[in-house]
Amino acid sequence: MLIKDEMDRLVMIPGPSPVGRTILDALSQPTVAHTSAALAEIIRRCQDGLRFVAGTTAASPFLFAGSGTLAQEAAVVNLVRPGERLLVISNGYFGDRFTAIGHAHGIEVDAITAPWGTSVSPEQVQERLTTGRYMAATITHVDTSTGVAAPVPDIARVLAGQGVLTILDSVCALGGMPVQMDEWGVDVVLTGAQKALGVPPGLSLLLASDRALERRRVLGQVNSFYADFLNWEASMADPQVYFSTHPVNLFYALDAGLEIVQEEGLEQRFARHQRLATGFRAGMAEMGFSPFTEPNALAPTLSVVEYPAGIDDTAFRSQLAQQGVIAAGCLGDFKGKGVRFGHMGNITEVEIVQTLIAVANTITALNREVDAGAAVRQALSASAPRSEVAV
Repeated sequence: MLIKDEMDRLVMIPGPSPVGRTILDALSQPTVAHTSAALAEIIRRCQDGLRFVAGTTAASPFLFAGSGTLAQEAAVVNLVRPGERLLVISNGYFGDRFTAIGHAHGIEVDAITAPWGTSVSPEQVQERLTTGRYMAATITHVDTSTGVAAPVPDIARVLAGQGVLTILDSVCALGGMPVQMDEWGVDVVLTGAQKALGVPPGLSLLLASDRALERRRVLGQVNSFYADFLNWEASMADPQVYFSTHPVNLFYALDAGLEIVQEEGLEQRFARHQRLATGFRAGMAEMGFSPFTEPNALAPTLSVVEYPAGIDDTAFRSQLAQQGVIAAGCLGDFKGKGVRFGHMGNITEVEIVQTLIAVANTITALNREVDAGAAVRQALSASAPRSEVAV
């Protein structure tokens, strides 16, 4: 059981994101029957809300209990047969995961990997496509190990031009930055509930184009029962039809989270994410931290920053937790050299300021001198809407 002070800490990792009171209240409502008309109505609203956020009117939503990893696997096994070729376009640890998933299912995987902190370019993808036929390709919209946002529209355009089915892993992007599934020609968009949608973890969320579903129908048997789109199809068309027990209360939470997204408006929500990211990085820069990520690839949903010289990773994150904020360690090439902060979902300047003060107090506790006030001022100035900036 978690101790009270652990539960009181602000979780600023790259997911799960802090969950607002409205969503928590929805989660705590009495559990109804998983095939009830009441839950079916909620699931349909969630399907419509996901279409709205993903920029699609035609895609078929698939929503079931699981994680972003399960959604990744579902996308691959429903589009690619064992022995066929999958192109993995990877900007870090979570892009690389598609390679492991492909291999687990006997799929022939070819990967393009970028140096950490940079992105694979459309030109690299175009060149690789000349080496042979790929049935599908994966793009990680935002890789949480590197903080890199891929140039998805341009890469998707290249893939579509060659008739390659496109899987977009938007786990750390959907709800925090634009996704235009129909306009970009993406065949599967996948995400989890716990990142930029601001909902507790536990849901695998996918949207599949007509082309993706047509591909699934010609595959025959696939290497999954639970994640098979065809097994879920009747239940997604009519959520009162049973296939597997729906995670009832998580749908309450998702419904509330998507309502918040729609009430805020997508343009306003994306602008808020960008403002808070800019402000947070300005405040961190004032204290000597700098992004590992190249400037033109910075994602608005998280920051992966390098420590000032002489800061020990374990000591920093341990002391930061004592100051009331949880951050994540770096992975792969950046492990031990920096720290990862999420700033997505429904957070505001309040959480940004709280985190910066905690970072300043942590550095002070590690016998270094920083000006918390200057860091906060830099953050608020950089994140203020233009109309609020003094001229």
